[in-house]
Amino acid sequence: MKSESKTLNNEGRPSPMPLARVFFLFLRLGALTFGGGIVMMGLLQKEMENSGRFKTEEIIDMMVFTTAFPGPIAVNLAFLAGRKMAGMAGAAVAVTGTILPPFLTILLLARLLILYINRPLVSSFFTGAGCAVVVIIGGVVWSMLKIAVSGGWRDVLTVLLVTALLLALGLHPFIAVAAGVSFRLVLGGGGSQ
Repeated sequence: MKSESKTLNNEGRPSPMPLARVFFLFLRLGALTFGGGIVMMGLLQKEMENSGRFKTEEIIDMMVFTTAFPGPIAVNLAFLAGRKMAGMAGAAVAVTGTILPPFLTILLLARLLILYINRPLVSSFFTGAGCAVVVIIGGVVWSMLKIAVSGGWRDVLTVLLVTALLLALGLHPFIAVAAGVSFRLVLGGGGSQ
């Protein structure tokens, strides 16, 4: 999306985006997102930054919330971003735009995919797409990591603790996150020390 000029309302906030524009943005993202909601985060982050409607911190907060809520990440992200862009109607059209392409793809192509999944061309496509997904997820992680540790040494220690609990000890993510939250509460400092 090109950088758009924002019309500000009486509260100094951007006016709601037209619903058709929200729908087609998320329809395009839903059609191009190969790899699920985490990949959509990377693509939507660029769209939101380019629109000038979102600060980087707002985007990261949305990403954190969408991964914390139950349900599909892509749908959660579409709901939150759509709501910010155009209210509850924006949330509805964003979710619809997000789920429509995969639904139609599965409906139309699932039988063909089952028949041809072992063909070299189809297999190569999925291998290449998988590699691209890894890079996009890495970009999202890097963006979130920069924000997560921007508050100082306490935040760095918390990230290191949660990483160790997840990767070295293999704890369940819920337990690792709960430990990170508890650790950060004990350290105090409001994230700016």
